[in-house]
Amino acid sequence: NAEYMGRLILMSHLGRPKETGYEEAFTLKPVANTLSKLLGIPVAFAADCMCAGYEVCMLQSGEVLVLENLRFYPHEGHKEESMRLEMARRLASYADIYVSDAFGTAHRDAASMTGVPKLMGMGASGYLMKKEIDYFSKALKNPPKPVVAIVGGAKVSDKIQLLENMMKTVQYMVIGGAMAYTFLKAQGIRTGKSKVETEADGKKGKIDIIKLAADLLIKAKTLGVQLMLPVDHRTCADFKDLPAKVTPDSNIPDDQMALDIGPRTEEAYCRVIATCKVAIWNGPMGVFEFENFKLGTWAVAKTLAENNSTLMSIVGGGDSASAAEKSGYGGRLSHISTGGGASLELLEGKVLPGLAILTDKV
Repeated sequence: NAEYMGRLILMSHLGRPKETGYEEAFTLKPVANTLSKLLGIPVAFAADCMCAGYEVCMLQSGEVLVLENLRFYPHEGHKEESMRLEMARRLASYADIYVSDAFGTAHRDAASMTGVPKLMGMGASGYLMKKEIDYFSKALKNPPKPVVAIVGGAKVSDKIQLLENMMKTVQYMVIGGAMAYTFLKAQGIRTGKSKVETEADGKKGKIDIIKLAADLLIKAKTLGVQLMLPVDHRTCADFKDLPAKVTPDSNIPDDQMALDIGPRTEEAYCRVIATCKVAIWNGPMGVFEFENFKLGTWAVAKTLAENNSTLMSIVGGGDSASAAEKSGYGGRLSHISTGGGASLELLEGKVLPGLAILTDKV
């Protein structure tokens, strides 16, 4: 704001360019132009963020400068810290104060996320970062009970750490998406043509995912967590958006693949969700991109929205955030995270480098 005599330099990522230089599809120039219209003032643009000294010197009090996409440079996400710091040193030279509002990349040890605040010896969180921290803290640190984790997605292996960590916090865990079929198979239930993850690559070789799922079921029981699995399914003969068949029970016919939870599962899950004080949602219940297989995911979103006066709902980024918005109920949920990978790592109990480095998180 001009009244504070500040000069603002904005830096950001856009997409996933090849890190070999300028790519028109990922330039931040249109962002600078749009920001100029929104602010009603000229917004300067530096076409090379590693050589923006001139543009920085030309900034007057109350003016704004946008740097080109940081991901055009291999230094930004380089594996070697020395390479990241080389870029960070240049970026840090442009300013006196560092503020991070990029929760979506807080799990990345990047030049702009950790290198700049490290070299400047300070870093503050922006309003969005603070909002994300506040909501996840409320959900993960002594939350009001009962707490439910709504977990979906394709692979159990992608959510192992999340499942294990969340079992320490929740009283209920409802499972949807293709990962549910791995759990069902571990119980000897027929899964038909459904996508079932049976093994994954680990640091010490192959991981038997079916055994892992069986172990997680035992762990949930030991910890007193009610882990709920589908009791019926919406199925199709192929991975196509065709009218769904509903199975009479949890078994899936040999010629069918499940693409969504069934109506009885929907009802059971939503009944439990409605009784909870906190819900943490990470992953859709089915292939919500298909019109015929979005109902399970939509039902979860609707239940969270209809109980928002007594239920704090936190939606992890990525597919969950997309599903919540597409369902039409997104605006009535407590918080939809802006970071898919970052929120997943928080739920896994990990420390986010881009958050830990900040000296002022309030």
